Amino acid sequence: MNTIEDQSIAIAGILQCARLIHQLAYTGKVEHERILATQIRSLFNFDPKDTADTFGGVHELNLGFETFLKLLSGGDRQPSDTEMIRYSVNLINVTKAFLNEPETVKKVFTRLEALKPTLTEHGVDDGLMTDINQLYRETISNLPVRIVINGEKRYLEEPRISNQIRSLLLAAIRATVLWRQVGGNRWSLVLKRGKYLAAARQLSIGHN
Repeated sequence: MNTIEDQSIAIAGILQCARLIHQLAYTGKVEHERILATQIRSLFNFDPKDTADTFGGVHELNLGFETFLKLLSGGDRQPSDTEMIRYSVNLINVTKAFLNEPETVKKVFTRLEALKPTLTEHGVDDGLMTDINQLYRETISNLPVRIVINGEKRYLEEPRISNQIRSLLLAAIRATVLWRQVGGNRWSLVLKRGKYLAAARQLSIGHN
């Protein structure tokens, strides 16, 4: 795939995490558990064949492409759309801070390697997300840049939901790292909006 397509796939991964986080924060649940599992599994795909394989294939990113196309099209924006943009900008900043701390990067990777047998044996379950939540708190939460999640207090304070949200935040950071690796940057999002829109449309149509 060309760079714009690779970047579009990575952005769809970021936005898919953001949508799931928004759902959890405001409703206490996600519409599709399988999509949540897809994002968590991407954390453990250490050697993907290509950008799409990170997420198990383009077909696993329907929600992300739907969100991406809506934001690119520039129609009437809902408060949730504004939050998707804010989360994405914050994720770019947090990921930059993360990559500037090699020891933190090493700790995250080493811990995920250690957790992979748990994923293989039990799948994406509450225990795994409890462990990922703890990893997030020990690493990403200590960075100088933070991501603030808006939502209903009763959901944000529920341990199971907060575990899922932090697990998805780490998956979103993984997707943002991927976006940078395939040449993504803020200026490209501004200057190549039309190319991104065309690529996202083609990718979302191509697997339906």
